[in-house]
Amino acid sequence: MQYLQRQERRRRLPPMHPNDDLPAAAEAWFDSWRGVLFASARILRIADRDMIEHDGFPLTWFDVLSRLADAGPAGLRMQELEELALFTRGGLTRLVDRIEGAGLVRREPVPGDRRGVRVVLTAEGRERHGAAFARHREVIEHVFGQRLTPAQHGAIAEALWPWWHDVAPGSAPRPA
Repeated sequence: MQYLQRQERRRRLPPMHPNDDLPAAAEAWFDSWRGVLFASARILRIADRDMIEHDGFPLTWFDVLSRLADAGPAGLRMQELEELALFTRGGLTRLVDRIEGAGLVRREPVPGDRRGVRVVLTAEGRERHGAAFARHREVIEHVFGQRLTPAQHGAIAEALWPWWHDVAPGSAPRPA
């Protein structure tokens, strides 16, 4: 019923995309995509504001700190960090410069590679990331987790699993 109500509202709005003129069944994928996009943008704005207010750094920093925390004490080369970062592609060097200036990461030479540099968390970076992670989970639970039922969360997780795990659709079954 809600889907039909949304369709009726959309008919009154100017088209955003050529697919807006297609039958409802043919455009369900586009509604799904817009839902993911708009929900993500809204949640990320809320999470970013909260992180700046409570942790003193933006979500882009948290992303870098999280990748480094996941990598362990050896850290990551800049190229590896760039491949893993969710928010930042261009400008990663400047971003790491700012995070390093705040004392949360440091660059270290890679043994046996004169030009190689790894980025590692400092003790303060590890501590601040841990505190930010705990708060971030609370915020996401509040703005996303509590809004949907467990069944809805399961359906979303199942549907998005191939992207989350960088798997081509149909190429690898999801573990049970």
